[in-house]
Amino acid sequence: MISDLNRRDFLRGTAAIAAGALAAPALAQSAPIALRIITSTPKELYDGLCADFAQKRPDIRVTVDTPSPDYDDLTLRVRRASVIGDVPDVAFQGFNRINLLAQPGPAIPLDPFVNAEGNQASLGYQPSLLDMAKVNGKTFGLPFAISSPTLFFNLDLVEKAGGNPDKLPADWPDIIELGRRIRGLENGVMGLHYAYIGHSGAWTWMALVMSQGGRIMTPDQKDVGFDSPEGLWSLEMFKQFGQAGQIEMSLNQSRQAFSSGTMGILGTASSYLRSAEKAAMGEFQIRTANLPLKPNGKLPVGGNAAMIVTKDPIRQKAAWDFIKYMTGPEAQTKLVNTTGYIPANDIAVRTPEFLGRFYADNPNAMVGVQQLPILTAWPGFPGQNAIKITDLIRDHIQSVVTLRREPKAVLHDMVRDVRALLPPT
Repeated sequence: MISDLNRRDFLRGTAAIAAGALAAPALAQSAPIALRIITSTPKELYDGLCADFAQKRPDIRVTVDTPSPDYDDLTLRVRRASVIGDVPDVAFQGFNRINLLAQPGPAIPLDPFVNAEGNQASLGYQPSLLDMAKVNGKTFGLPFAISSPTLFFNLDLVEKAGGNPDKLPADWPDIIELGRRIRGLENGVMGLHYAYIGHSGAWTWMALVMSQGGRIMTPDQKDVGFDSPEGLWSLEMFKQFGQAGQIEMSLNQSRQAFSSGTMGILGTASSYLRSAEKAAMGEFQIRTANLPLKPNGKLPVGGNAAMIVTKDPIRQKAAWDFIKYMTGPEAQTKLVNTTGYIPANDIAVRTPEFLGRFYADNPNAMVGVQQLPILTAWPGFPGQNAIKITDLIRDHIQSVVTLRREPKAVLHDMVRDVRALLPPT
C-alpha cells in the first residue's frame, strides 16, 4: 500500500511535479474552498483519496456526494442538477458518457489548464488516454480509473472439470466448452457467466463487437455500425452463453457467485480484481485473461475521467489542482493497490517506488496493463437518447441469452430501434 512506501523516496525525482500540483496559493484563503464531487462506487476509495489530498491542501475541502450505482445514473444526476443550478464541482464520468456532459454542458474544456502545465508527458498523462476524454478535439477530462473487459477463472474449478490451470483456453469455443464442463460439476456450480447486466453503456456487448474488428457507430457518428457480421456474431455468442447455462443475475450477484467459489468463469471488468483476490485468498486460486481477439480487434476502455463542471473560476482552479492530484502518481498508486483498475498515469507504472514492484509481484494485475495497447475509446451514442439506446440494447441481448429469440431477428430489431433514437441527420 502507498502508506507503507517511503514518501521521501516518492517525492525524489518528482518534486517539480508535486510542487506544481500541490502548491498552496500564495495568498491564504480566509476559509477553505469547498468542492463537491460526484462519483460512482466505491465511495470509500474516493473518501480515502480526498482525505489524503486534504492533508496536502488544507485550503481546499472536498466532500463526496452519495455515489451513483453506475455512470448512466451519474449522468442523469448531473444533468438534473444543471437544470436547477446545483451542479457539483467535479464529476468522475464514464468515458462513454463524457460527450453528454460536454455538449451542451455543464463540463468545461480542460485544455487551458493542461497546456499551462507544459509537457504532458512530464505529468504522466499519456496522449492516447487523453484522447479518450476528448469531444470535438477538446479535452474534457483527465483519465482517472481505467478498466478493461477481462475473464476471471477459478483455477480450482477448472482443474476439477478436467481443464489445465497452466494452459487456459484462448478462444471462445474452448472457453464455452470449459464452462459447460464446470457447470456439470456437483453442488450447484455455475460455469461461464459473461456479465452484461449492470455494466453501463452496453460495455461488454461492445467489447464483443469490437474484439472482432467491428464498429458500434459509423465514423461520422450518424448511423449504427453494428449492422454487420461482427454485430451478428456478438449476439450469436450471447446465444451460446445461454445454451451453456448462463442464468440471469445482476452484476453484484455474478461477482458474489464467483467470489464464493461457485462460478468457474466470469467475464467482467478488470476493476473487480482486488475484490476477487481478497475473497479467494486461502480458498481457491484465480487467474485473469484477455478476451479473445481477432488481429484487428480492439476493446473499449472502461472506467472514468475527472471532469470539471463548476462555472466558478475560483473553484475551477481548485478543482484542477484536485483532479491533477487524483490522476497523479501517488493517488494512482493507491487506486491500483485497493482496486483492480489500471493506472492512467505512466509515471506510476514505470517508477519502482510507485507501482513498478507491485506489478512484478501481481501478474493478474499486469494483464490489465498489457491490454493498454488494444484499448480504444468507449463508444457513446450521440444525442439525448443515448442512455435509452443502451437500455434497449440490454433488453434485446436479454432475449437472446434467455433463448427466447434468435440472434438474426434480434439484430434486425436492434438496428431498427437504435436508428429510431439517433439524432436526425
